[in-house]
Amino acid sequence: MNRIPLGQCFSTFACSLSLSLLLLVPVSGSAQTTQSDKPQSDASSADAQEVKTPGPNEAGADTKVKVPALEKDNKGKEKKLGWQPLTGKWKACQFGGDGSVEIKDGLIKMGFGDPLTGIQWSGDVVRENYEVELEARRTDGFDFFCGLTFPVGKDHVSFILGGWGGGVVGISSIDGRDASENDTTSFQNFDNDKWYKVRVRVEPNLITCWIDDKVACDHERKDFEFDIRYEMDVCTPLGIAAFQCKSEIRNIRMRKLTETVGEKE
Repeated sequence: MNRIPLGQCFSTFACSLSLSLLLLVPVSGSAQTTQSDKPQSDASSADAQEVKTPGPNEAGADTKVKVPALEKDNKGKEKKLGWQPLTGKWKACQFGGDGSVEIKDGLIKMGFGDPLTGIQWSGDVVRENYEVELEARRTDGFDFFCGLTFPVGKDHVSFILGGWGGGVVGISSIDGRDASENDTTSFQNFDNDKWYKVRVRVEPNLITCWIDDKVACDHERKDFEFDIRYEMDVCTPLGIAAFQCKSEIRNIRMRKLTETVGEKE
C-alpha cells in the first residue's frame, strides 16, 4: 500500500482538524465537552500484583491480565522475573537528517531531526508476552516526542505520542492505517518539559498502551495486520524516535509476562 509521506500527512491532517473544529462550535456559544470512553487501567508501575483492566470493546468488563513470569532457580525454587533496565546497548538511528543523540547517566537526549531523530536497542528483545516502560518528555518543538517502536510477534508497531501536529495518540499501523486514522486514534495535549510515563504490553491476543497509568489505547491482534511506516524501519526491533523536536528519554525497562492468566508473583 502506498502511503503519503509524513510531512504531507501532518499538513493535510492539520487543515482537516481546523475545519472540523470550526464546524463543531455550538451556536449557543457554550462550550461542549466530551469524555473519552477509552478504558482506564488502575494498574500501577509497581511489580508483583495481579490487576484487572477492561478488555477491548468491553468497557467495564473485568479481564485478568498476565503478571511477570516465574522460573526455577538452581535449587528448584521459583524466582521472580521483574523489570529489567535496558541500558548500555542503545545506538543512534540513521534516518538521514538526524539530530544529535547524547546518552549519559541514564538520560538520552535527542536533538531536532530533519525530520527524525531516534535510538535503536541493539541487545536481545522479547517478542511475545512482555511489557516495556519508559519516561519521555518534549523539551522543544511541537510534534511527536516519543514514537516507541516495538515487536508484536514477528511484526512491529509504533506507539505515537503527540503526532500529526502535536496531539495525536495511537498505534501505527493497523491494516495499513496510521495512528491518525485507525481505531486507536485519540487526542491529548502534551506540555513541554513535563515527563510522561509510557508503557506497552504485548499479549497473545491484545496490545495495550498506557500514558501515566491510564490506558491510552488497546487493540485485539486476531485477524488484524500490524506494521510500521517505512520511515521507522531503522528503529526495529525496539526503538524510540522523535519528529522535528527535542526530546529526552529515561528509565527504559522491560519485563516478561507469564503464559497463563491470573498467576500471582
